Amino acid sequence: MENIIKFLSLLLIVIPSIVTSQNLPKDSLLGHVKKIRENVIFLTEKENPQFLYNNDYGHSGFMGPESTISKFFNMWYSSNLCYYINYERHYDENRKITNEIWFGKKDNFIHSYRYLYDKKNRLISSIDSTAHSIYTKNHYFNEYGEYVDENIISENIQTNYFSHYYNKYKNGKVIRSKSFDENGFVDEYINHYNDKGKIAYKICKNPSTWKKLEGNSWSLGVHDSVGQPYKNMEFDYDEKGRLIKKKEFEIQEYTNNIVPGRVITNIYKDDHLITQITGKKDDDQFTTYYNYRYDKYGRLTEKYCCNKDISKAGIIEKYTYTNDKITRLNYSHIEPSEKPKRVNYKVSYSYKYDHNNNWTEILKTVNGVKLYKWVREIEYY
Repeated sequence: MENIIKFLSLLLIVIPSIVTSQNLPKDSLLGHVKKIRENVIFLTEKENPQFLYNNDYGHSGFMGPESTISKFFNMWYSSNLCYYINYERHYDENRKITNEIWFGKKDNFIHSYRYLYDKKNRLISSIDSTAHSIYTKNHYFNEYGEYVDENIISENIQTNYFSHYYNKYKNGKVIRSKSFDENGFVDEYINHYNDKGKIAYKICKNPSTWKKLEGNSWSLGVHDSVGQPYKNMEFDYDEKGRLIKKKEFEIQEYTNNIVPGRVITNIYKDDHLITQITGKKDDDQFTTYYNYRYDKYGRLTEKYCCNKDISKAGIIEKYTYTNDKITRLNYSHIEPSEKPKRVNYKVSYSYKYDHNNNWTEILKTVNGVKLYKWVREIEYY
């Protein structure tokens, strides 16, 4: 049982990282939507992975609307498992979210959100409410020519929480960001763009440095008011403007030297990303390979993780489409044990639609057993 828990925890980490590297077809809502209610129904208890945790949303708990929706979508289409989702969302006539409520498995209240926008449809206020506290975030804009200043003030009176963020835009692009902590210390990031408007590199101004104390002990913290500016990210593009390499840099522990960190390399073929390599320079032990394959319509049909040699991939996903909807997934992974073996799952998806051709129900069947039903009710203007 312990090995199963560890493996499922690994999947919760690995699967979203694969999908965010190369997204599956995105869901779309047709028509003038006013309200939507979505939730997943577990048709059996035995196959429900949530039995491993006390919280409806897993051991991490509810992570916020967008992260929860993303994680649910990724697991729904990228594995034999299923994450949890249960919410109601309201839209204005510009398709902006005005408020939403999140629930647990017994339809118990978890979080409520309200959003306000200005005349330019910019978010100016959000209120996150639970049964015990209220968290507010307000955005203040100041425009002058091609520049815009945005100050973001976040507060929670019950927990005595306060934070201040600042963004500076030039022609719609963020060129400078700052965060101010409760002691007045500032983390600052400066974005530099190339002549095609793509971000070329970032400069980080971090007030924290390493300082040697008595004996062999060290301290990481704010020891002066200057800090250490350094280039923390660098981006390279090909002639088509596609990102081919992202290089990260970090402060070396105990030395304050700036050293190379993670590197992400993208390899393309026929306008499609076919390989993504993530790791540290000269460190093959912790290098991960994601390989992708497509059909003649440009739809993602195969994903392989995490070996350079796809014949040795630990996780394999193969997709079949009908009318641009995923209808079948052949999913397999190598199960950890004294004698590791590959386990295969045949997953199918069947859909029901409303009069606007929006789906209202998706049934997920695994190895012939109906396990999960994703349902939604849509109200239109």
